[in-house]
Amino acid sequence: MKRPTIRYHLGRPLILLATLLALSACANHPPRTGAVGEEIDRALADSQAQNAALAAQAEAPPPAVSAALLPPLNVQLSGLDQAPLQRRFDITVDRVPARTFFMSLVKDTPFNMVVPPDIKGRISLSLKNVTLDEVMAAVREAYGYQYRRSAGGYEILTSALRSKVFKVDYLNVQRKGRSRVRVSSGQVTGAQSRNRSSGSTSGSLSSTGGSGRRQVESVSGSEMDTRTQSDFWAELRDALEAIVGAEGGRKIVLNAHSGIIVVRARPEELRAVEQYLQDTQVVVQRQVILEAKILEVELKDGFQSGINWAAMGSSGSDSIVGGQFGGTRLFSDGTSSLAGLSDALNPSDPQAIAATVASAFGGVFGLRLDTGNFTAFLEFLESQGDVHVLSSPRVSTVNNQKAVIKVGTDEFFVTDVNTNSQLYAGSSTSNQTFSVEFTPFFSGVALDVTPQIDEEGFVTLHIHPSVSEVQEKIKQIDFSGTDSLRVPMAVSTIRESDSIVRARSGQVVVIGGLMQNISRDNTASVPLLGDLPVVGGLFRHKQKRFVKSELVILLRPVVVDNGQVWDEELQRLGKRFGGLDELTQLKLQPGPGEP
Repeated sequence: MKRPTIRYHLGRPLILLATLLALSACANHPPRTGAVGEEIDRALADSQAQNAALAAQAEAPPPAVSAALLPPLNVQLSGLDQAPLQRRFDITVDRVPARTFFMSLVKDTPFNMVVPPDIKGRISLSLKNVTLDEVMAAVREAYGYQYRRSAGGYEILTSALRSKVFKVDYLNVQRKGRSRVRVSSGQVTGAQSRNRSSGSTSGSLSSTGGSGRRQVESVSGSEMDTRTQSDFWAELRDALEAIVGAEGGRKIVLNAHSGIIVVRARPEELRAVEQYLQDTQVVVQRQVILEAKILEVELKDGFQSGINWAAMGSSGSDSIVGGQFGGTRLFSDGTSSLAGLSDALNPSDPQAIAATVASAFGGVFGLRLDTGNFTAFLEFLESQGDVHVLSSPRVSTVNNQKAVIKVGTDEFFVTDVNTNSQLYAGSSTSNQTFSVEFTPFFSGVALDVTPQIDEEGFVTLHIHPSVSEVQEKIKQIDFSGTDSLRVPMAVSTIRESDSIVRARSGQVVVIGGLMQNISRDNTASVPLLGDLPVVGGLFRHKQKRFVKSELVILLRPVVVDNGQVWDEELQRLGKRFGGLDELTQLKLQPGPGEP
């Protein structure tokens, strides 16, 4: 009896979920109108109902299967096509001609065998308790006799060239990515090696000078430049040409637009190509959902040296793996001897960190905990300071493809000013013009992540988060004489890190230690009296407060291996939009005494 095929149609829910993920990527959501809210709720309900119907269809067998299983054993099932079962047998041969060997295999069996006349060679083997398929596979591996399985039996293939069509599903795109972190403390400019000047007189005289070759040398600093490049179809063509080759009439025809590959080669080479394409398709189609939370923690007075990460050692049954990068010490076993101190920083003993906490920061500290719950970790942070969620993006990407999330604004600032002076012939009048170059500066939150997913569900991530704030500063540039130019310059404050971590699907990766000191001035005065000249200071109160904050990045990768993960994400998005509705309604309700 043939088993019916059940196909899952997940295209529509996947497209809808990808759209909703993009809509929910920002932390701040504007209030929704009634029509938009109803449309989103209707779309979520439709997708969840469709997924539930598909799941019920997968669990319940079709009527044909139920009808075949319901009758008792004593009922004769006539008219059903049943595939013949292969019996097991023992076989021992010694230097038997290949043609005779293959023809004798199917003797007294319901299978057919087709052997071309040019099949030659002798076969020797001894196998016990095997089926016909197992014998054919063993002969192919040992002697190289390729065959093709058909509905009625087997066909032995000759070593002549054959053509076969393969189908590969992948985008026809080329992607290039670059992630760069640079720390520079200044530059030294050497003397000019030569100067050039040029001039012409034809009613006016123009001159330019000062252009030469200068040597620029960086004093100190560090730089990390990570580049990614993806050209799937070019790499695939190179791999297939390496497997098949180009001699003897072998040829590869690859159409990236349709995803069709035609290979003309020998049967054993076609089998190697088929296996390579199957493995490649499985790897490149692995997908992961990346959920991130970028938090700003304003530390309380008792934690002004940073978050006490050692307190996480007592968080129930959750396991913790910590690591430090960018400092003077690297550790992987959970403990570290601080530079110049004999005490050890032990995450399982919060008491050991109390005396030496002020000297514990030699780099950026990363933490990974085995829990899929962000809430438990947020409660821990709130016990040591005020937590502000800067951004809560969520994005999906496939294996080895960079995903970039950017929330902020671009402002243009002056980065270069050139002057050009013209002196008219026969006159002392000069005309001076300026040319200004503007460059955009980003202010906000940016995160780029590149995942690599293995077959065991582990995800290796290249993470580059950054939080930048750009402010304007007016700078006056004085030229010759009384000429001057006031230009808006950019003053950028940035906190970023660049690291590679490895986590299992569902684990939370934590990056912390990106600290910042902020000075805040608060002024309070008595109305009217505080604005009086000279004596107004007697009625004013000024307070200068220094706030220390720490940036914490939480990242949770979830490998998508079936439709259940997408269904769970749909339910989470539904709850998220539902909570947003409640919050919006609460804000829109009039207060006491309001109309």
